[in-house]
Amino acid sequence: MCGIAAVFSSQNSPSDPRDLEAALLHMLGAIRHRGDAYNFAERLVFDKGAMGTNRLAIVDRDQAKQPIVDPASRRVIVMNGEIYNHRELRIELQSLGYVFRTSSDTEVVLQAFIAWGSLCLQRLDGIFAFVIYDPETGDTFAARDHIGIKPLYYSEGDGLVCFASERKCFLGLAKTTQEVMPGSYWHNGMVARYVTFEAIPNFGMKEAAVIEECKQRMEDAVRKQVATDLPIAVIFSGGLDSTIILHLATKFHKDVTAFSIGTNDSADLAFARRFCAERGIPHVITEFHHGQIGRNIRNSVFNGEFFEPVDISDMLTMAAVYAAVRANGFKVALSGDGSDEIFAGYDLFKTATDPYGLSTYRLNNLYRTDLQRTDRSSMANSIECRVPFLDRAVIELAMSLPFDMKVRNGVEKYVLREAFRSEIPSYMIDRPKIRMPEGIGIHDQIFNALANVQTSDIILPDINIDGPQVRNALKLFLEFGYDAPLERYKKLGTDYFQGGYFKFDELTEQRSA
Repeated sequence: MCGIAAVFSSQNSPSDPRDLEAALLHMLGAIRHRGDAYNFAERLVFDKGAMGTNRLAIVDRDQAKQPIVDPASRRVIVMNGEIYNHRELRIELQSLGYVFRTSSDTEVVLQAFIAWGSLCLQRLDGIFAFVIYDPETGDTFAARDHIGIKPLYYSEGDGLVCFASERKCFLGLAKTTQEVMPGSYWHNGMVARYVTFEAIPNFGMKEAAVIEECKQRMEDAVRKQVATDLPIAVIFSGGLDSTIILHLATKFHKDVTAFSIGTNDSADLAFARRFCAERGIPHVITEFHHGQIGRNIRNSVFNGEFFEPVDISDMLTMAAVYAAVRANGFKVALSGDGSDEIFAGYDLFKTATDPYGLSTYRLNNLYRTDLQRTDRSSMANSIECRVPFLDRAVIELAMSLPFDMKVRNGVEKYVLREAFRSEIPSYMIDRPKIRMPEGIGIHDQIFNALANVQTSDIILPDINIDGPQVRNALKLFLEFGYDAPLERYKKLGTDYFQGGYFKFDELTEQRSA
């Protein structure tokens, strides 16, 4: 896991390798936080290209430095991510005659591409963004994982093509950025999609078999994502999703610690404390201090690279949790992101005229909302966060479920709850969905602060600015130099109800008690 950057000149454009290296160092300097301090700006410079990483060493920590070069083809790779089936792929590739010099999953991706070309993407089980370059021919290939868990941006123009892990890498380079979309690859200027997800119900599924299959796929997802000798942190809200992740993590790894945040009297913390105490799970609690809201709003916009108020709110709180994870010596964390989108956890699903279409939209929009927030808040603290609910096999099952297996008698995530009912206490299994600001006890304080934040006078794009929070957040976003968005990242009717994201009322408080 790391931050990556690459800059290439076209074959017909003159280039000075020193200028390419300078641009590369500028980009890597902007994402220094994505690696270990001693792995900053490892790089290779060619006549017409430069590639580098800030590496957060997880797999083969001593030997697998990037960029990695294949001696036979001279192709070079930089990658941000983890490939969970790299050992199996390595054995297969070795049987085909491919030779490895490290135990790195990054080298497996390089050899897989040499062996199978773009078809290798269908073989990779993991989270990734990578760039592969042939210095002799200029052939360049870049790809991103199935649902956009790991980020990858690029720019084209002035005889250069640049790739990097975050938008802030391009600030100061006067370049307009684009995003390599989830499940897609870029090959010498051509973009193609290698996988898509759509909610298409299979009405022939038997409920008992579906419940067992859901449990099995979740177990498989967590098992492979905790397959490391490093200790594991679990971001534990005290809700259903993170409880399942924590339960499974402790089942398959011997050194797991739960990390929570909240005010002293918050509902989430009460449930989180009880569950950890009953299971004997080490539990680190970060108390949320209201005074940190004002000074951290700007950091949340800059680090998160977004302008939606709910993402800023979540970024502000989760960054504090990941700071605690880092302070306690962890490098790897698991979170429960994605469950609400694929198992219909939001109230919007209960009133949607087309819940399947809503699920398709919400899942495929995660790359620029919740997943972007998870990536930026974790990597800002040099933490790799893995998201088991967005394992490809779990997604495929969930998107095939008839809707009455997701919401039944007004209760969301029916199949998921039943899959773990025998293993997790009912006070957790039957707990209703509560959005984060309410659950951790801060309610609308961040939204109120955002409505009153001081900003400069900037002309805003016409993208349905429906409140002072969006207006101010977008002004801050543009102040930092990010490209003006063409549309909202979250939309009325598909992401939130008329009147806003949250309704903090007594009824909801009573449901959480």
